Amino acid sequence: MPQSMFFPRVYWSPWDADVEFLPGDELPSESEGKIYAVIVHAFFGSNAVMADITDRGVCVPSGRLFLEETVDDAAVRETYEETGAYLDPKRRRLIGCYRMVRRNKEASAPNRVFYTASFVAEVTHFDPIPANSESKGFFLLAPEEIADHYFMWDDLLASVFDYAVSERERLFPLGEQLSAQNI
Repeated sequence: MPQSMFFPRVYWSPWDADVEFLPGDELPSESEGKIYAVIVHAFFGSNAVMADITDRGVCVPSGRLFLEETVDDAAVRETYEETGAYLDPKRRRLIGCYRMVRRNKEASAPNRVFYTASFVAEVTHFDPIPANSESKGFFLLAPEEIADHYFMWDDLLASVFDYAVSERERLFPLGEQLSAQNI
């Protein structure tokens, strides 16, 4: 992780939770049994792949885990379901997780703290988005355009997106370029 990277704690009202990002290539032990969802910072060429989700808006591919599903399998599935994108299995890595603590005092102790695994990945190609998807489509955005289109934006998301871009550059150095023919 770059020495200057800072991840502020923020409040996310849609989840009534205080949120922080924990960088790393492994999930923290305290997250066991508390992984709620995954998010995927997927890239096609130099652009980020963004889903346009009904009742949410533009965001990274993301979603809840199915029972008995691994976080890696969920990342692949959610990216495909929301964008039609196929992730390169050799260019997909866990980069950390969000730790969310619900403010609602009524929430039971086991459900008060939950985690969302965060991945960075590269897309090999696209198929049409499945017909039963909650997605209305997808966008390819330059990293500097994301803040203008994302359904919600704050200092934490800005820091995590910067981190995802830097991790992508570190983990997946430039090599074979994907062509528009793969779309």
